[in-house]
Amino acid sequence: MNIGVISRYVGIALICNAAFMLLSAGVSAFYGFDSAFSPLLLSSLITFLFGIFPIIFVRREKDISTREGIAILILAWLLSCIFGMLPYILWGGDFSVANAWFESTSGITTSGATILADIESLPHGLLFWRSSTHYIGGLGVVVFIMMILPAFGSVRFRMSKMEVMDISKDNYHYATDKFLKVVVTVYLGLTVAAIVSLLLAGMPLFDAVNHAFSVCATGGFSIKNASIAAYDSPIIEIILMVFMILASLHFGLIYSSFATRSFKVFRNPVTQYYLLTIFVASVAVALNIFFGHRVEGFWQSMRVAFFEVIATISTTGFAIADTNEWPIFSTLLMIAVAVQCGCSGSTTSGLRTDRVWILRKAAHAQITRMAHPNAVVQVRSGNSVVDNELLTSVSLYVILYFVLAFFFAVIYSFFGFDFHETVSVSVSMMSNVGPAFGSVGTMSNYAAVAPLAKWIMGVQMIIGRLGIFSALMVFTLFSKRH
Repeated sequence: MNIGVISRYVGIALICNAAFMLLSAGVSAFYGFDSAFSPLLLSSLITFLFGIFPIIFVRREKDISTREGIAILILAWLLSCIFGMLPYILWGGDFSVANAWFESTSGITTSGATILADIESLPHGLLFWRSSTHYIGGLGVVVFIMMILPAFGSVRFRMSKMEVMDISKDNYHYATDKFLKVVVTVYLGLTVAAIVSLLLAGMPLFDAVNHAFSVCATGGFSIKNASIAAYDSPIIEIILMVFMILASLHFGLIYSSFATRSFKVFRNPVTQYYLLTIFVASVAVALNIFFGHRVEGFWQSMRVAFFEVIATISTTGFAIADTNEWPIFSTLLMIAVAVQCGCSGSTTSGLRTDRVWILRKAAHAQITRMAHPNAVVQVRSGNSVVDNELLTSVSLYVILYFVLAFFFAVIYSFFGFDFHETVSVSVSMMSNVGPAFGSVGTMSNYAAVAPLAKWIMGVQMIIGRLGIFSALMVFTLFSKRH
């Protein structure tokens, strides 16, 4: 592998991080040069210098190998998390090295889990940087790189496929260049729309920008200790629910719907299945917490249930209630939707609804074959026939997801978590949801978790955000084959 070429393109990702650090320092200056100004400015300078050197001294190549592309993808994510620690460490406070790693990784991977007990004590500049890590990770560090990768070579296409799975190809008929424009256009469009909507709902500008960054990245970082419950506003909650759903839908379908002025996004069977899952799960949770006397009032139960289910399945992780008070049925249902998560081609993680949809169709086809041995039954997703290679890939991904989730759950059991905490924490980290249950629930934080566990959780969050196959590709970097 050409280390120089890899360092050049990873350097570009670091410069993107440095730019957001500098922007955060500007926010700090606007709010009276608060205590985060110097840490952010210094972090920006250090990150920029590490990023610019390989760009200056390494010649740009017209093409790079697939292995080099894999290395760029993985290192861009990892180093973004590492350099993202700098503002926290330099600022101090509750940010030990382990805490800074956890908070930075949680931000970049759009997990939204936090070690902070008093979020509101942070200066404006650091709060903005914290939300910016979501925004960087939501769009995908690799997208920044692909914007300036050489136009030639198969690696650019391969890297785009790592970000948007093959199972969404029926909905995405764009070339790689068009794909980038679609993703960026939808992402920025949703952000502007979210900011304007939240402002109209009465949220202050600073709050609106931070929460728009978080919701469009399906991240979950809030600038309030009580998360969205601090605003106690049904209007704000409805707006956030709408944008959580939109950000967890296929960006290509959203773009096509606006471009053609149609409701194409809602005619897609995967989208319909996803929305039906949200509705059924929300109603089931609402009835459970209402008749279980955990929430007073039927409509209040509906309000809380729909918000929390949408926040979980979209992997956003915002909260308006303490889900630890819910019955076990609702707890298990929330874990189940956290496993499935949103749609391919969005900013979500987890198994993705597309894979669950394909497995459901495959199971139905297999049962039909057993009942009618001579029948020719095809597995279809929309207008496309799912071939055996894709079905095998989907099945293997699902198996690996549960194997890794179980593996990390076993590890967490050594750190004092009880059974439902280990399971919910592992699923939350793997799907980048953020809050779990028990001592790390929606109204709690990860401050008391052992430092070593925080490092391990950070690794699991990166695996979840990269995607299992992409993360496992790191082992091919040490292969002797070219």
